[in-house]
Amino acid sequence: MPFAATKQAWDQIEREAARLAKSSLLDLFQSDPARAGALTFAAPHLIADFSKQRIDAAALSALAELARTAEFEGWRAKLFAGDIVNTTEGRAAMHWKLRIQGPPGGDNEVTRVLDRMHAFAHEISESGEYDAIVHLGIGGSDLGPRLLIDALKPYRRSKLAVRFASNVDGADVADAVEGLDPERTLLIVASKTFTTQETLANAAFVRAWGPKRIAAATAAPAKAVAWGVSDQDVFPFWDWVGGRYSLWSSVSLVCEIALQHGVFFKLLEGAEEMDNHFREAPFAENVPALSAAIQTWNRNALGCGSYALIPYAERLRLLPAWAQQLEMESNGKRVTRKGEVLDRLACAVTWGAAGTNAQHSFFQLLHQGVDEIPVEFIVNAGAHEGPPSHRAMMHANALAQARALMVGKSAAQARAEMIAQGMSEPEAARLAPHRTFPGNRPSTLMALDGLRPEALGALLAFYEHRTFAQAVFMGVNPFDQWGVELGKEMANQLLPPLQGASAPADLDASTAAWLARLRER
Repeated sequence: MPFAATKQAWDQIEREAARLAKSSLLDLFQSDPARAGALTFAAPHLIADFSKQRIDAAALSALAELARTAEFEGWRAKLFAGDIVNTTEGRAAMHWKLRIQGPPGGDNEVTRVLDRMHAFAHEISESGEYDAIVHLGIGGSDLGPRLLIDALKPYRRSKLAVRFASNVDGADVADAVEGLDPERTLLIVASKTFTTQETLANAAFVRAWGPKRIAAATAAPAKAVAWGVSDQDVFPFWDWVGGRYSLWSSVSLVCEIALQHGVFFKLLEGAEEMDNHFREAPFAENVPALSAAIQTWNRNALGCGSYALIPYAERLRLLPAWAQQLEMESNGKRVTRKGEVLDRLACAVTWGAAGTNAQHSFFQLLHQGVDEIPVEFIVNAGAHEGPPSHRAMMHANALAQARALMVGKSAAQARAEMIAQGMSEPEAARLAPHRTFPGNRPSTLMALDGLRPEALGALLAFYEHRTFAQAVFMGVNPFDQWGVELGKEMANQLLPPLQGASAPADLDASTAAWLARLRER
């Protein structure tokens, strides 16, 4: 084991997993009438019920020991002290600092940028000179703002159309400007380095189209100005803000413009509340840390290679894509902070979609597939848009799916049901295997106290802190993303041949053949 101090903790986790393998979730509920209450925890704006996970008090105790030996409290303190936690790049990770609410006009760099964003948003939205905003970014510069605009649609304050483009496929940016008047369009270019190939290609296209005004959100202001953005329209952020954590920064300028006054600040306030919970709560009451421990348990003790994130809220339909980047880019690592190859599994595949749509797509696999895939359900326990009957149906479906995954249906039950419906015994016996559900499949149910900006901010900060905690438990650096770089480098080598230059001589036969085919077309 790379971290010898955690060896005993992992051994105990394996013993607890072997013990619990002999009991079903239903057994655990029957043996402990207080289980539901004991494994339900509150954090700012949300409640998390872990009682349908295949854990108990002894398993949580083993996970707490893992947290202790992995120095969770020490790494958490380093994060909030602004110490270097991105060990491969020698940087702090202070995205949380963007959420500390200072007074308007305050004398710090974060507040000054927020004040400028607010003034710019007021100018654009109230001038009457703009009909649309086109936001260009990719990864964290796109997924976060896109999620906020979609999730907080009821808080839109202007009639400005908001369009996004991220992919370097020309169809994406063409769709983004289709039907718009360039003389009444604001272009926002969001790129931390202002060298992102896809974003700059799209930005060059839209700049040639002739938008009325161009703004930029970047940690490289000089490059934005050199590209052609007026200095007064460049909104900076800092190298201590990772791209996948940048929605709290000027990257969300589009949100400050398009949403009602104060909404973005409420989002920051909710996130700050979750920051304080994560920073101050002990492990046994710390919801992001407990959730991270359970994710670690499911990946290693149960061998689950993925988990499904299912928000039963249409306004959160983009949450799985945002969480996918956050978790897999952060913790999709094979070596520890010390560069030693992991002998444990640091990260599961994150995927999902909004319920109830997902029930008619891939829930067949969740219920009857060979792989056990934990599910994370999110419901909105606050006010809903639309008829009250729709709210009840959403909640009923979420609760039913979590229960069905746990309870399942035996072959005997399936056979008895079919016979009771008039089917012959031989036919019921033949069909019973197809109507059997193994059950005992783990899930978490989380409830937000509403889809207000504060609650959304708290939820997103919860996922950030869970990701960090899981990285600490596994000993990996969640703040770099070297895995993104190799493909970029090779794309830069292969682009010239596709534009007419000679192909590199050392290419493999398959890549060389594909270059020739694609050039012919």
